[in-house]
Amino acid sequence: MKAKTKKQKEIMALSGQLRPLTTAQMQWAFNNTFTHFAYRLKNGKAVCMSCGHEWTADEGMTTCPHCGRRVEVKTTAQRVCKEKSYFNVITTKGGYQVVRMFILIAEFRKGMKANPAYLEIGQYWIDPKGGKTVVGLCRTFGGYYFDCFAYGSPFEIRRDNEAFQRISDEWVYPRIKATETLKRNGFAGYCHCINPVTLFQQLLTNPKAETLMKAGEIELLRHLCHHPQEVDKYWDSIKAARRAGFKFINVQTWFDYIRMLDRMGKDLHNPNLVAPTDLQAAHNEYVAKVERQRIKEQREADRKRAEADEAEFAKLKGKYLGLVMTDGEIIIHTLNSVAEYYEEGSRQHICVGSSSYYLKKDSLVFTAKIGRKTIATIEISLKDYSVIQCRAFANGVCKYTDRISEIIKANTKLIRQRKRARA
Repeated sequence: MKAKTKKQKEIMALSGQLRPLTTAQMQWAFNNTFTHFAYRLKNGKAVCMSCGHEWTADEGMTTCPHCGRRVEVKTTAQRVCKEKSYFNVITTKGGYQVVRMFILIAEFRKGMKANPAYLEIGQYWIDPKGGKTVVGLCRTFGGYYFDCFAYGSPFEIRRDNEAFQRISDEWVYPRIKATETLKRNGFAGYCHCINPVTLFQQLLTNPKAETLMKAGEIELLRHLCHHPQEVDKYWDSIKAARRAGFKFINVQTWFDYIRMLDRMGKDLHNPNLVAPTDLQAAHNEYVAKVERQRIKEQREADRKRAEADEAEFAKLKGKYLGLVMTDGEIIIHTLNSVAEYYEEGSRQHICVGSSSYYLKKDSLVFTAKIGRKTIATIEISLKDYSVIQCRAFANGVCKYTDRISEIIKANTKLIRQRKRARA
């Protein structure tokens, strides 16, 4: 879209004053931003696709004896190779920090020197307060396709999008020119593998980013650029850990560990906790603690839910409660409360409680015992009174299944009478 505001008009005027790429910048991009190849025939003769030099070489990585580039030798009869890459040049103009985005397209032909083409496709203009404006070419497609620019379109003010964001995170020309404000805030000419646009905005707007940059805590700074709210939340813990001499190397593991401390209600200002001598061991210890806490909370939630389900259970199963069947040795009786379902599940390591069998409308659950020992948990159908399942400990096979089936079959009339009775 055309520039409308005073700031946009200023940026468009400054954009037209930017210098074209220098020879050094183009040469750096050509040498470093994509893989160079040497195509080799079966007779062992290889041709550098960048400079056209021919020599005898084996497959693999080597150095061209003519141009000195590292090339990958491939055995192939192919004669043409096309490569494309993106790179960024960072400079300043009129008090703005400018990230200029370029595309490099090169066609390599055997025996000929490559003739690459360079085209600027976009620019990020970042003002001293961290605000950004995008100038660039028009895109022809949206969605997942970011490599789709209308190369003949004019440079205009554009909306920021994923394409420009991804390209600005590609190769960066190492000679970076920064504004005095960025230098004051700790930027020393290196982006530390952080998207430069994100890095510059954080350094200009977030005092914590400035603090981390000046302190040399690059891993924490990288985490802040991706998760600023998390760094804000645990900033006091970060300061406590640094005062205790903790080295932030595996930052993601440290934040995982701090979140677990937070969940367990621990003191996040305690240096003995936030600055462990062995981070991985402390992390693993709290993984186990959090898991035990989760199980405890789940059990409590199940208990509360079970209390809420007790009335529904009584409505569904009330007429069957107290049923007892036996053959003289094996005693089979109903589970008479929701609590008994959970106790049975815990004792037998089965899901009869956690899976809410007590709310199943068309089945009834019994427990079978010999003396005081539980030998099986049985589910029968209330439609045809058949045994749906008969499980021993931990869902194992019960060796008494046939006898239990015979007991239930012999008492089907009793179950049917209970079914017909009024609740």
